[in-house]
Amino acid sequence: MIECPRCNGQGYIYKGKIKQNIFIYICEECDACWEVNDEICYDNFQDLATYLMQKGIIYNQEEIEDLGYL
Repeated sequence: MIECPRCNGQGYIYKGKIKQNIFIYICEECDACWEVNDEICYDNFQDLATYLMQKGIIYNQEEIEDLGYL
């Protein structure tokens, strides 16, 4: 499993699928996220709520399917 670089390993990264067939990597603890083709590092994470808002998705109404840990 990959530890989250944003929260210093307090959470692990899992692959998630959003209903619109968007795949992202998400920290289970702090909701940092990365697009699948991005390197998972501290310098390029986005907050999950902000990322979803940029995609036109409301975070509270969104169900993310957990596809397992990396």
